[in-house]
Amino acid sequence: MYQADRTWIFERLKRSLQLLACRAEIQLNNFPNFVAVADEMALDFENFRDTLTGNFRTELTAEQALCLDSLDRSSSELNKEAWSNGAVADSSEWCNIRYLAARALREFGWPLEEPPLHGDEFVRGKVK
Repeated sequence: MYQADRTWIFERLKRSLQLLACRAEIQLNNFPNFVAVADEMALDFENFRDTLTGNFRTELTAEQALCLDSLDRSSSELNKEAWSNGAVADSSEWCNIRYLAARALREFGWPLEEPPLHGDEFVRGKVK
């Protein structure tokens, strides 16, 4: 029977939230230049939020679950223009994402700090 790696999942969610809460310059510099930063940050959060809530939702406080749900809803409601690197740097929508991520970090008791780089997780594909 499959058992999810609780420690790894919580750690990756924490890293995702920390990156979402960082200043835009840090967010943009956290990825290789060929990566769509907004997409990757949103997908990373969505992946680990879904994995965590699917396996460990009963361990979350009501406020932790609400924070994750609010952040998920806000990122899924971003308008088309908000998915560019320029929007990550300048839009009020991304300011709100940063605020919600920082709030979630506080609810989990996790530090608001720059997460470790994981640029090695990205590999440029070949263009045919």
